[in-house]
Amino acid sequence: MKLRTAALVALSVLFLGACAEPDKVEQGSADGASGAPAAGDAKPGGSLLATGFGQRDIYVALVAMVENTSDKVGQTVTVQFNIKDAAGELLKSESQVETFSRPGQTMPLTTQAELPAGKKAAKVEATLLVEDEGTFSAEPFPEIKTGPVTVTKSEYGTDEFDAKFEVTNPKAEPLKDPRVAVVCYDASKTKIIGGGSTYPDLIPPSGKASVEVSTITTGKPASCVAYVSPGI
Repeated sequence: MKLRTAALVALSVLFLGACAEPDKVEQGSADGASGAPAAGDAKPGGSLLATGFGQRDIYVALVAMVENTSDKVGQTVTVQFNIKDAAGELLKSESQVETFSRPGQTMPLTTQAELPAGKKAAKVEATLLVEDEGTFSAEPFPEIKTGPVTVTKSEYGTDEFDAKFEVTNPKAEPLKDPRVAVVCYDASKTKIIGGGSTYPDLIPPSGKASVEVSTITTGKPASCVAYVSPGI
């Protein structure tokens, strides 16, 4: 009987492993000169498309653009950031966790770090880990569309900028606590120079809401793009 029980457990574990996609790890980096795309092939689960950052005083905004390359949703998406100075010294590490909500989705993972006084970020390295463990909902969610982003100078400082735009709820029910992220670019529209995030309480059913995000950027952004995902 004990041998039979052990065999059933082993089969169960093997079956569960076959249902889930293998973990996916990718790495990429960006420096002060350019936003470098990630290295590696697009494998099942997800792909790291680009990495960037912006700094204002001791605060650094960290951004990684990722893509869902699977036909599944609900994967746990983790990005770990390493911030280095011009000499290669590791100044700070931060991480952010999100989840894919629809197949083919492109979304940013954004977070912030506070550096020691006088330190300047010169390079950010990002590592992406995608795990298909059934932690989040496997039900696809419709795309949450945003309007054009207007960049305005913040009332709190001459080198601070806000991003303003509208968010449209695609469902006939309230959209609670959506995750809103803004990615800002320089004039080339390819180099990420910072961004920000916020979590509005509610978007009306089949309606719109005006959203404002405070950003951390290196200088004034030439443009910003907003992304919205459903609340976790």
